[in-house]
Amino acid sequence: MLPTNKKISVLHPFINKKWWAVSMMIYLSDFLSKNNNDVTLFTFSYNKQIFPSKNKVIVFKNSKLVSFIKIAYYIRNSDYIIIWNSPMQFVWVFSKIFFRSKAKIIWWHHHYPWYYSGNTNVFILLKRLLEKISIKNIDSLIVNSKYLQDSIKEIYGIDSKILYPVLDSKFLNYENKNKILKSNTIFSYGRRAEWKNLDLVFQAYDSLKNKTRDLVFIIWWEWPELNFYKKKYEADKDVTFLWLVDKNQIIESLEKSKIFLFPSKIDSFWLVILESMSIWVPVISFNISWAKEIINNWVNWYLVDSDSEFIEKTYEILFNSSQDNNYYIECLKTAHTFWEENFMKNLLNIFNTMK
Repeated sequence: MLPTNKKISVLHPFINKKWWAVSMMIYLSDFLSKNNNDVTLFTFSYNKQIFPSKNKVIVFKNSKLVSFIKIAYYIRNSDYIIIWNSPMQFVWVFSKIFFRSKAKIIWWHHHYPWYYSGNTNVFILLKRLLEKISIKNIDSLIVNSKYLQDSIKEIYGIDSKILYPVLDSKFLNYENKNKILKSNTIFSYGRRAEWKNLDLVFQAYDSLKNKTRDLVFIIWWEWPELNFYKKKYEADKDVTFLWLVDKNQIIESLEKSKIFLFPSKIDSFWLVILESMSIWVPVISFNISWAKEIINNWVNWYLVDSDSEFIEKTYEILFNSSQDNNYYIECLKTAHTFWEENFMKNLLNIFNTMK
């Protein structure tokens, strides 16, 4: 059964940017607090405007080592400790070794640990070693996709359970079923980092802009890299940059859009794809493992295999194709499988099978 009247500590280093993973952390924390649990969030940075929570949030602004020790002390009497991003996966070790914590440990992985690939340094090698030692003592390892489950098994040699994210009720209950996508507006979101591949979206815009004067581009994120693009496109009135948007603004932007572009090749799951589907906006993503868990190619939007095909498919949807209603019906079916009842069933199974 789900924990009741327990002390639960939730750890994430930064609760200050509009990450979908952090949104799910807040959702899970609020969900668990419904059972009369005492839930507290521990972090190094918190933005209440972006992530309002019903639970107590404690922010530590000391050096990382001092903060580690302080958090480890605070969580020592917890019944459950739920950890997210690095370096929080090591804080519970401090608590167990130095303060004799007997808490059940849950680690919810929400992205591929890319520090296990590519060039390394001594710090990364040490991090890997400590992680592989400590992870064997975790009571439950949770992931957000089958792709990540397979990756974690390959890296750590440990089985994990899938807890798919929940689509917000504003999207699940969206009622504009007669939405007609007439405008030539494209929408996207991401970071300017190699593995996020966001430059491709701007390449697509530049390429298609030469073929039509009616193209509009909406781009949203909350990262410093935004300034690079803002400067580059400051004279282009057809490019709109969004900052610190809420769910209503996301819906409004999707309602204006004819297509959503998702260029990332590294993520393990993205709620924004489901959000787009729920507003009946076609999605183009790369044909990679995690995307195929959501997108059934040519049934509920499109998967592509190359950058050139990404741009070609964008052009086709914008200017040459009329969408059959079956596409929209299949999209809604997909989106509506990610709702709270299924989340609760999976979460219940995780707690019931915890060692």
